[in-house]
Amino acid sequence: MLLVIAQHSDPDKISTGYYWEKIIIELSRNHEILLLTEDRPSSLEKNDKVKIIQVGAPSYLKNYLNFGVGAFLKVYMSLKMLIEAIKSSRNKESILIGTNPFLIILLPLILKIFFIKAKVNILLFDLFPENLIATSNNSFLKIVLSALKNLFNFSYRRAFKIFSIGRDMSKILENKKIEKNKIIYSPNWCDDKFEEDEKKKKKNLASLGINYDSDKNTIILYFGNLGHFQNIEFFLKIIAKTKNENLIFLFVGNGKKRNLVKKAAKHDKRIFLRDGIPISQRSRILVCGDISLVTLSEKMYGLAVPSKFYFSLAYRMPVLSLMSKESEVSCLLQENNFGWTFSLEEKNELVNFLENLSKAEIEIKKNNIILKEDSYRSSYSINKITDTILKSTQ
Repeated sequence: MLLVIAQHSDPDKISTGYYWEKIIIELSRNHEILLLTEDRPSSLEKNDKVKIIQVGAPSYLKNYLNFGVGAFLKVYMSLKMLIEAIKSSRNKESILIGTNPFLIILLPLILKIFFIKAKVNILLFDLFPENLIATSNNSFLKIVLSALKNLFNFSYRRAFKIFSIGRDMSKILENKKIEKNKIIYSPNWCDDKFEEDEKKKKKNLASLGINYDSDKNTIILYFGNLGHFQNIEFFLKIIAKTKNENLIFLFVGNGKKRNLVKKAAKHDKRIFLRDGIPISQRSRILVCGDISLVTLSEKMYGLAVPSKFYFSLAYRMPVLSLMSKESEVSCLLQENNFGWTFSLEEKNELVNFLENLSKAEIEIKKNNIILKEDSYRSSYSINKITDTILKSTQ
């Protein structure tokens, strides 16, 4: 039996749940699965080869710990899932874990200490603790995490294999002195089926209060978390400098920087802000875009890869990226001509790009996406993951 530890496995809630569900279903073709998770997705509950142990906090405790101190709940869930994982690891040949909850990354090290011989494989969606160190404004938390960094690095090195979703992430892992043959590049994907429908697009945009003329307007869509890791304020300043009246900037999401967009929308009729929606309803919004805006703080280089990049390609949207030129997203854009990439130093170049953006240029990028659609589908990465796990159990 294969042990899988995935805090989020519901594809209707967040993107990591979307990926985990697909991976678990594929693994169950050759293995019986014991799944430790917070969720109970119906697709996995119906699978006879998947046994679910739901790990969660009681509702009264969840409400108490989340009241102004959400970090306590994360620590509680991490400890609870880690303890359950240790108990479930005995007599398991192979284990697959993610990076949530964060303490689960210590499992390879802890199993070595307790002489449990299971091979622990890690699927990295982001890199802890570096992701919090890079973005936290709390000096005390940064000191604590920096002190614990070597402990987590030691545990990473104890893993059997590590699946990295970005080549920039793989470089960071190599800097942790993890052997190259342990690191397997397995990027994210999106298998959504998309059929272009101009009438549906106009109808969806009209429901959002946007009057769209396909011959004249270009919709630049930002879909997802308007949070701390995103360069939202930078792009809003770029919009303010751009005089192109044919552009429409649609932001759909929630987060700390939502108010910045709300304020900008009051002064610029081209900017529209709408509430975030569950990932299960993503197609309703993704069909609206002509170009997808994908941003990430340069501090996050090698620490995460925005999943919205792959969702955008599945809906044949060229991508406009604002992040490090050496990031996974930027490299894929340049290698495949799927869109355009700008660093934060290229303000004038970005303004000039938006001023002179043409429908013909967008169409060229879209055709490149159609021609290479197999490169961002699930088969490439899932086969790598399942083949590696199969070998580790033989």
